[in-house]
Amino acid sequence: MHYSLPRKYVPVYFLFFSAVAFFLFAFSPRSEAQTTKVKGRVTDASTGEGIPFANVYFKNTTIGVTTDMDGYYTMETRDHSVNILCAMILGYEARETAIANGGFNQINFMLKPVAQSLNAVVIKPDDHYVRWILRQVHRNEYKNNPEKRRKYECDTYDKMELDLTNADAQIRNRLIRKNFGFVFQYMDTSVVSGQPYLPVMISETFSHYYHQSDPSLKKEVINASRISGIDDESTVAQFTGNMHVKTNFYDNFISIFDVHIPSPLSENGTVYYNYYLVDSLYIDGRKTYQIRFHPDKLVSSPVFDGEMSIDARDFALREMHARLKKGSNVNWVRDFVLDITHQPLPDSTWFYKQDKLYVDFSLALRDSSKMMSFLGNREIDYSNPVFDKAFPEKIIKSDTDVSVCDSAYDKKEDFWQTVRPDPLTEKEQNIYSMVDSIKNVPLYNNIYTLVNTVVNGYYNTKYIGFGPYFKVFSFNNLEGARFQAGFRTTSDFSDKWRFTAYGAYGLGDKALKGGGKIEYMFDNVRTKKITVSAKRDVIQLGKGNGAFAESNILSSLLSKNSGHKLSPANEYSMSYQHEWYQGFEDNISLESRRIFSNEYVPMLKPDSTSVSSLAYNQLRYVMRFSWDETVTRGTFDKVYLNTDYPIVTVDLSGALKGISHNDYDYLRMSASVLYHLQIPPAGVSDFRLTAGKIIGTVPYPFLYLFEGNGTYYFDDTAFACMDFYEFAADTWSTFFWEHNFRGFFLGKIPFMKKLQWREIFEIRAAYGTLSDRNNGIPGSVSSADAPLLFPSGMSSLNKPYVEMGVGVSNIFRIIRIDAFWRMTHRYHTVGGIREKADHDFALNFGLELNF
Repeated sequence: MHYSLPRKYVPVYFLFFSAVAFFLFAFSPRSEAQTTKVKGRVTDASTGEGIPFANVYFKNTTIGVTTDMDGYYTMETRDHSVNILCAMILGYEARETAIANGGFNQINFMLKPVAQSLNAVVIKPDDHYVRWILRQVHRNEYKNNPEKRRKYECDTYDKMELDLTNADAQIRNRLIRKNFGFVFQYMDTSVVSGQPYLPVMISETFSHYYHQSDPSLKKEVINASRISGIDDESTVAQFTGNMHVKTNFYDNFISIFDVHIPSPLSENGTVYYNYYLVDSLYIDGRKTYQIRFHPDKLVSSPVFDGEMSIDARDFALREMHARLKKGSNVNWVRDFVLDITHQPLPDSTWFYKQDKLYVDFSLALRDSSKMMSFLGNREIDYSNPVFDKAFPEKIIKSDTDVSVCDSAYDKKEDFWQTVRPDPLTEKEQNIYSMVDSIKNVPLYNNIYTLVNTVVNGYYNTKYIGFGPYFKVFSFNNLEGARFQAGFRTTSDFSDKWRFTAYGAYGLGDKALKGGGKIEYMFDNVRTKKITVSAKRDVIQLGKGNGAFAESNILSSLLSKNSGHKLSPANEYSMSYQHEWYQGFEDNISLESRRIFSNEYVPMLKPDSTSVSSLAYNQLRYVMRFSWDETVTRGTFDKVYLNTDYPIVTVDLSGALKGISHNDYDYLRMSASVLYHLQIPPAGVSDFRLTAGKIIGTVPYPFLYLFEGNGTYYFDDTAFACMDFYEFAADTWSTFFWEHNFRGFFLGKIPFMKKLQWREIFEIRAAYGTLSDRNNGIPGSVSSADAPLLFPSGMSSLNKPYVEMGVGVSNIFRIIRIDAFWRMTHRYHTVGGIREKADHDFALNFGLELNF
């Protein structure tokens, strides 16, 4: 059995394929589909105003919806017998009209008030009775919420489709139309937006899902999977199952794209929503309450608008139709709709039946925009639930949440016909062959290569990738203008071995640099990898982990006046990374580094004699632990995305003296905790706490150098107002806290609400001490015993360092600007003279791609 990982987000592969499609497709007039879709509005014939809570339904069926507060509705069905649509509400004459079965219908009803003179009916939130119904839902949740069951397992069928809209208004290139004109026949129409769209990807997955409450266990076995247009199905299949996609409205908040939206069934739902009891009807012989919920006008955080059906006997959720409120502060999402259906079981309990998700991804959020956008549709059907049955031993002992059977990609059409709850439409069936045809067009390969280069940084041929392109040219005060060229092998060359090498030359120091790395991957499902590397280059000690901490063109352009303080260095390492189970891994390595003195980072002994270089040779062990973390895995690399729990890292290293010239021995220990804490609706906090200690006598380059930021670019792992080599310690702790309110306050200001800016507050603090044997501050009592004198301006943290910041993010949806002030250490003493710190204020800007 092939094991994989959990996931919560749209995978990179799908986004990448979408980017390629952006360059390719155009559309023509639509053709019919097999699903009947209707969309429209119900209005008052005399005033033209929308009528809320009107019943719209297919005649002689129980399929229907109520209109929203503005009178709009959308609905679709696979029932081929429907041909008449009806609209009715108390006080108006009912209307019905014929519709085209198996196609898209735009139907607007204008209802006439009844002839009798009636007093105006004002619909208000039914506070008392609806509150009573919601209380009964909460009291009966223990038996109606499937997640409260002690143990269950079930089959799931998952169908996902990605579509392209508005291509015709954007792409008029004759070359593209000539090469891809055959796609016109695959057009369809969205029931939600009414826009014609072109399907560009479809996937189907059939899985078996296991759930246990105590102890907590969630496992999924993917028995069958197929994905259009994807060569490496084993990598992508992990994203197409049911894990972390299922939506449970019994929870207080629904997590969508890392945005927590209050559920209409939340215990505090009345804080966010007004409720209206609009109807009582019988479904399958059971009385059902139809309740519409509408966001409170004072709520500025993202909320839903929609309706739900509550069973009157068991007070269980039967159906939920929830649509993201227009104007919600959620990036890139123009529309979002969830349709959830639960079903009663013979034992009088309730279980999932179907989840439907619709997302309209767009750069422009106006409905009238003709900019190209992508529609995502996902449908999950649940069947064959079994409760309180003992799970197979191999499922319990499995160390990953998702496993993919070896035969999952070999299933034939006759198998899929037996597991689908409904047959694929003709359009859906043709997507597989359409995408394969697109891949055979030469122009597709050219565009694919262009997008891949931009995303990954390397221009890939079949076996070799050249790059990274953003490091081809840079400049700094040590090297002057720097030119670099490199390559790495691709997975087509080998999915076990990867070779990477580069060379660089500085016109200022006239020195040749370079390096290489060899990786061997034993297993990329649970990472087991050996890496051997060597390089001779310049490095920046005491830097953060930000994107612009390394030499590249952007870090050069954004460098502060004080710039970088680089040091030439030779580095060699051999490491082994072992992932024991998902969430727990360690890395053991042998590392050697020699650092050379230069005019910007001098090395002087207390007697003022110069040291040309110094070195360490160490054994290092790093352990990382997380829980329920989302990870994406490629052939050689993996990216950690998110978890709702703290991440703990322990880093231990020890060096021996006498292996090479002028080296040192020491023991270094450190630990860190990272925590991403959701606090809906008031935003999200990120915490980072580190602490460590060095035992031994070491020169200042081997001390803990507090992370400075040498650029104007935002780096959340460094101190914005701190310079490189400003503070050092052999016992230290740091604390980073950032809280993003996500428009909680600004969203309440009318003219700011439209901008959808998000307010940020930050605190960064550090504290450290220096033992006398490592204190090389010139003029200090103990400096004569230190291995090296500290550079000018470098000192210890004799009192805590604190900087605070405020910022605004989501400017044009991608820009953030932060202002930081030093609260302490605003002055320091250099050569006995008290001077103001070079940077007691810093203005940073950055780019963020967040929902």
